[in-house]
Amino acid sequence: MAIVLSLMIASFGMGFFTNSQGSSVDQALEQIAAEQKISPSELERAAIEGMLRASGDRWSNYRDADEVAAQEDELDGRYSGVGIWLRPGNGGGTEIAGVKSGSIADEAGLKVGDVIALIDGKDFSSADLPATVAALRGRPGSTLEIKILRNGLDNDFTLVRENIASPDVRITELADGVALIRIEAFSEQVSRDTLNGLSQLQYEKGIVIDLRDNPGGVLSAATDFVQLFIRSGLVVSYDRGSGKRIAIEAANAKPINVPLTVIVNGNTASSAEVVAGALQDRNRGVVIGTQTFGKGSVQESVTLSNGASLETTVGKFRTPSGRFIDKHGITPDVSASERESITRSLEILKALNAISDPVKGS
Repeated sequence: MAIVLSLMIASFGMGFFTNSQGSSVDQALEQIAAEQKISPSELERAAIEGMLRASGDRWSNYRDADEVAAQEDELDGRYSGVGIWLRPGNGGGTEIAGVKSGSIADEAGLKVGDVIALIDGKDFSSADLPATVAALRGRPGSTLEIKILRNGLDNDFTLVRENIASPDVRITELADGVALIRIEAFSEQVSRDTLNGLSQLQYEKGIVIDLRDNPGGVLSAATDFVQLFIRSGLVVSYDRGSGKRIAIEAANAKPINVPLTVIVNGNTASSAEVVAGALQDRNRGVVIGTQTFGKGSVQESVTLSNGASLETTVGKFRTPSGRFIDKHGITPDVSASERESITRSLEILKALNAISDPVKGS
């Protein structure tokens, strides 16, 4: 495939195959498909992926129609797999961005940052994200062999695929009058599930929002979540290449009005960073933990004529105060280790309650 790509790029650059009957790329596809016995669809994908690599954009992707359908299921919180979220690796290939609690991957010991090397004996060390995701999917109950790289060492795992349909939100009572909202990813149902879970608890003393190891997800799901706690005003913005600014603002007549803390770590990324940055800049929540990942680029998808999707970067997120998230991340208001984060959250909520009710807090 690499040889085919090289031939196509060389042909395009030198102006070969150019005439009035079609573009040079179209004719190159036809010629190579005839001579090399490679299907046009494979060549089209190789050409598009080659262009994406040439752009240098780590976060751009091409997904065929089947991969698009699978992604929609994942973003809706329903899919068959092993319970991991993936992201493009720094040096190419794919690495684990998040592990769903209680999943087969979690029980087996897969960790955020593990690099996918082999899947069922096939080399995926340089494969793109959609291809790796597709290889991990399969019939529930089927066995999957994965080799990952961790700290320079190989690790082998045998996993059994399962239906993943559990919510990405878990809400529990952390202390008397304090709720803990643990969000593993921002899928479509997060706000609804949050409200349903909170309706079962007393949380008048505050809420702890745990975004550790949250790889992001659907931007609208993240901004809808922020709006649960903010009446109005800016949530996030970004400037498109055309210079047009896109601003997303809150509109909630009855927001939840209790003290908030937000726990983050180095694997809190993308739309999860949007949430942390918005609540921090709007003085709505105290951010606790360690510096976040710094993935603040905005991707948009265009549906192609064959039902496939081309996802490209169109801008960089800014928090309400104008800070860029990309390559910077969110700096916590209070630094805390993983072990200390919950304790510090409870201490801060206690202090915030004392400030709002000095008589009770005295």
